[in-house]
Amino acid sequence: MKNLNTFFKIATFSLFLVVFVSGCMKDDSNNKTYYTTEQEIAQIREWLDDMVAKNKNIDTTSSGIFYIRDKVGSGPTVKAEDVVIVKYTGMFLDGTIFDASSWHNETGTMTYLHKAPTDASKTLIQGWEEGIEVLSKGGSAVFLIPSFKGYGTKGNSTIPPNTPLIFVIEVVAIK
Repeated sequence: MKNLNTFFKIATFSLFLVVFVSGCMKDDSNNKTYYTTEQEIAQIREWLDDMVAKNKNIDTTSSGIFYIRDKVGSGPTVKAEDVVIVKYTGMFLDGTIFDASSWHNETGTMTYLHKAPTDASKTLIQGWEEGIEVLSKGGSAVFLIPSFKGYGTKGNSTIPPNTPLIFVIEVVAIK
């Protein structure tokens, strides 16, 4: 009986130790950083200050998308119902890339039917749909898209909530 009591004490202590240690360990299975609205605003301000310090000319759309034009294209700008071929890279403000057109096929481009930013059937985030409308064929820009024009307060499988995004987009062709 004494051995049985000792066994239960050791088993109980071991179970407690396993639960305690596992609760203290970092969980890397969902390695997301969650931002508050205030943190997002601070990140955007820091990025903008950094671009100003680098003498970048920052433009803003009427709805709050920031962009730096790298290359001016030719012809009309992208409009609703255009078939657009683009090269793009999507990244977080720290430079970590989360998506790129070069990841998806050997041409390194993506072709899509551009929808008006207010169109409920659009397939891309609103910030992309709004931002690309400042570009024409051959044009490129770096867009800073605040979360309210991206994945918002819910995020998605790879984008945490309240996360501002950077997209480098080049319009290869407009059909």
